[in-house]
Parts: sequence; structure tokens; C-alpha cells
Amino acid sequence: MMCGRYYIGDSDEEERYLSKKLRSIIDEMQRTNPEMSAQAHIGEIFPSEMAPVLVAGDGGCTVRPMRWGFPRGGGSGLVINSRSEKCDYTPMFQKAVRERRCLIPMSGFYEWRRTGSGGKTKDKFSFSLKEADEGEIMYLAGVYGEFIGGFAGGGFDGFAILTQAADQQMSPYHERMPVILRESSIKKAWLFAPPALPYSELRRQFENPRLEIQSAVQV
Repeated sequence: MMCGRYYIGDSDEEERYLSKKLRSIIDEMQRTNPEMSAQAHIGEIFPSEMAPVLVAGDGGCTVRPMRWGFPRGGGSGLVINSRSEKCDYTPMFQKAVRERRCLIPMSGFYEWRRTGSGGKTKDKFSFSLKEADEGEIMYLAGVYGEFIGGFAGGGFDGFAILTQAADQQMSPYHERMPVILRESSIKKAWLFAPPALPYSELRRQFENPRLEIQSAVQV
């Protein structure tokens, strides 16, 4: 499973580690959706947990609390990632990638690599933006769906993170990597491009920013 955890601020969940930009996103979410926002997490985010997500809104982008994952049919778990190469014709995601694109803000994400005798030990690594400006946020491209009527109808919205083939910096750790959008123009295009714009045009703009890779906790 690619990109099965990410983090906002710091994995110890202390709010003092939030940058001003992340704090402003969380404050906006709490202001507009106080009831659902009470369930949102900071620190290390796990699948099925609630977290802030940016979506297109009237006059700009807005922040919503969403659960990480699209429910599988029959209630058999969650799908947390979508392969960017085929999400426009995968039944679960093809409508979402045309009409419900989103950005997932974070400080970085985690990945594991097996080490030791027989590969029985897994080393944990964190990935963040290299040479980032102070307080700069990592944004992953995502899509979302509305379930049980969606947030507005008393249900919930769920998001999935897009992935792509790993580049040279990521391939020692995993064959896949999340789609990271760093340039402002590309983030705006991802959120606000009309449904009629071919998805292939958006995919051509996907980036591979340089990453800062650090060893985290061994598990």
C-alpha cells in the first residue's frame, strides 16, 4: 500500500508544531464545520480518520473535514489511493476525477522499507519537501466522493490520494509515490479546471519535486 500514512505538524500530535499556514487551514475548517472538525486529526493521520482537505468553492477554495478512504462495495474496507494513470476510467474514481478534485495538505508522508535478516524489520522514513520555504505545506492531489448523502446530507465525504510511478528518489523505498503538486498554477488548475477539460491535460502538469528523506521510528 503506497502512502498509507501522512502527518500534519508532528507525529506526537502537539499543536505547537503546526506551521502558520497549516494552522490557518485548520482554523478555517473549524470555523466553517465545527461539529465535524472536532473529529479531525493532526499529527500522524491513518486511513479512515478525518482530516482537512481543500476543495473548490464559490469564490475560491474552502476547507472541509473528510475521511480518508472510499468505501468498498459491501462494506469490505476502504480504498485510500487511486492510480493516476487510470483513475479517469476506474469506475470508483472516474466521476470524482472530473468533478471532485481536491488537495490534501500535510507536512509530509511516511513509507516503510524492509531491512534486517530475512526482511523481518521495517524501517520507517518520512518524506517532506526539500528546500522548502519556512512553513511551506506539501499538497497531494486527490479526489473525493460523497457517501450516505455526503457531508451536506448528514453522511460524510471521503478522499483518496492519487499515486504515480516512483521517480529515482522514491524508488529505493517503494515502486509508487503520491502525486505532489507544488507550483501554485498547477494546484489551481487541479482544483478549478472545468469538468470538460480532459484529465490527460491535467496529468501532463504533474510534478516530481525534490524530497527530503529522513529516517523515522523503526517498527
